[in-house]
Order: sequence, then C-alpha cells, then structure tokens
Amino acid sequence: MTAKRKKAKRRRARPRPRPGKLIELRASVEDDLLLLAEEEGSAESRWNRPRKRRISLRVDTEVVDWFKSKGPGYQTRINRILRRVMMEGKKRTG
Repeated sequence: MTAKRKKAKRRRARPRPRPGKLIELRASVEDDLLLLAEEEGSAESRWNRPRKRRISLRVDTEVVDWFKSKGPGYQTRINRILRRVMMEGKKRTG
C-alpha cells in the first residue's frame, strides 16, 4: 500500500485594492463620517446599533410610496422616524 500525500493548504493572497478602488473607499468613509456628524447626538453609532426584529406592518400605500420616492433605504428612514417619536415620548413621560 502506498501512503497518501497530504495536500498543503494554500493561503489566499489578499487582493490588493486598485488605485481607483482605494479612492472610492476613502470617499465612502468620508461620506459616512459626514453623515454621522450631521446626525443628532442621540443617534446610535453605526457600530452600536440596536437589535432588529422582522415584523409585518400594514401601512397606507401612499405613505410607503412617499418613502420609496425619496430613494433607497425607506425602511431605515421609517425606523428612524419611529425611533425619534419614541425618544420624544420617553422625554415627555420621564
């Protein structure tokens, strides 16, 4: 019987970012930082987000259409508005 040779594990080389990609990455980071700076001080940081739960919610068609017309991320915008209302309600009662 002949001994089987073990296959050596290959390490994948990390792809090096192309110069154009690096510029795009820097621009996106700068955009994210500007967005964070513009948001209210009470907003959750990007890396410390609360847990989310999938639900089914019935909303008027006109409301959904209006949020969608503002561009991608309509669910996030709805969530932010609801959170703002929640926080204001907590301030009033607390």
